[in-house]
Amino acid sequence: MFYVNTRAIIERRIDGHIEIVVQNRVKPNEPVTIELPGGRIEPFESLIQALRREVKEETGLDLSEIEGEELRIVTEGNYFEVECVKPFVAFQTK
Repeated sequence: MFYVNTRAIIERRIDGHIEIVVQNRVKPNEPVTIELPGGRIEPFESLIQALRREVKEETGLDLSEIEGEELRIVTEGNYFEVECVKPFVAFQTK
């Protein structure tokens, strides 16, 4: 089975400084890893929906802006849907 993930580079400003949000991934019997917040896109979920959901689940944060969201284009066919968010693209069949 093939899975598509979404990840976010989150900038937040605190006291005039820009911070990048990362998360610690802790799994039994494995070393702790540091990674960008995100996770698996659910079947037929849009990139934007998945990104907002995963960031909320992983960090508790609500995204205020997603770069390129205003340029989002969805093209639908009889058996497919293609979603583009500049400069990224994803394809998902129905």
